[in-house]
Amino acid sequence: MAKLYFRYGAMGSSKTANAIMVQYNYQERGQNALMLKPRLDNRDGDRRVGSRSGLYAPCRFVEELDDIDLTACDCVIVDEAQFLTKAQVQRLVDIVDDMGIPVICYGLRADFQGNLFEGSHWLMAWADSIEEIKTVCWCGRKAIMNARVSGGKVVRSGEQIVLGGNESYVALCRRHWARGELAPMEIRRISAGKATYMPLLLEADPSREMIETYLDAGELYALMVDGQTCAVAVVIEREDGAWEIKNLAVAPVMRGKGYAARLLRHLFKVLPAHCDRLYVGTSAGNVPFYEHFGFVRDGVIEGFFETHYPEPIIENGCVVKDMIILVKKL
Repeated sequence: MAKLYFRYGAMGSSKTANAIMVQYNYQERGQNALMLKPRLDNRDGDRRVGSRSGLYAPCRFVEELDDIDLTACDCVIVDEAQFLTKAQVQRLVDIVDDMGIPVICYGLRADFQGNLFEGSHWLMAWADSIEEIKTVCWCGRKAIMNARVSGGKVVRSGEQIVLGGNESYVALCRRHWARGELAPMEIRRISAGKATYMPLLLEADPSREMIETYLDAGELYALMVDGQTCAVAVVIEREDGAWEIKNLAVAPVMRGKGYAARLLRHLFKVLPAHCDRLYVGTSAGNVPFYEHFGFVRDGVIEGFFETHYPEPIIENGCVVKDMIILVKKL
């Protein structure tokens, strides 16, 4: 018998990744699983859902349900279901009860203030099966609260719906949410809102145009101390399968505290799952730093900084012209 499922979890609990994998499993069995999301969720593009893990899938809008022929569907999957209205949840109930099609909804249970969203309220009331997708707070306890963060502080007031990813929200246990306590230090992989880190990225690469050529395609990691971003790194996959550090920046007031080194060590930990070599192109003045971490020289691109940057780059009183290429085996 078909059922209405509500699978909820805090930010970062892999809800969307779960939804995409469920759709994939249906397709593997030759069945048709329709992926939906509310129209207002435009973070991943007009007609697709995206996970922080890098998984993406095409979708339709919940608002289009009346225009979709569901007779060929074996399952309906709804991502970001907290944004549903009561009427839309009722429509999903009708699909289950009148058409015998299972509906699986994924979403948040509560907002940044701890209040139920409209969609999650009615899913909690009407779903046949309610399941929690678990994740953890920085302290190791189960995270059940979605804290909105701005300027390194937990925000307590504002509009209920403000779209954002892990640049704006973090999952906390109830205790640390109530106290407004963020992790003393953590490194987050940022999948949305990367442009908000532009001022810090410009500390390492003075060309906004150059940063824009790699920021969207790259993976951005941010080192946070008490909720404040102290350092960032952007890495990108090369055509030869190796990865490259395109940007490694530390906030001026936070330099000399070892934050760049912490980010590098984090990259050495996570990147071996993707590649066996890590490259970086830098100026001569930064070569000793990278050599300290096992990078070795691999070549020189003469005149790179003169060619690609409209203004001279000055380092230790000298104009930087050549890019030194280094590589480290992972």
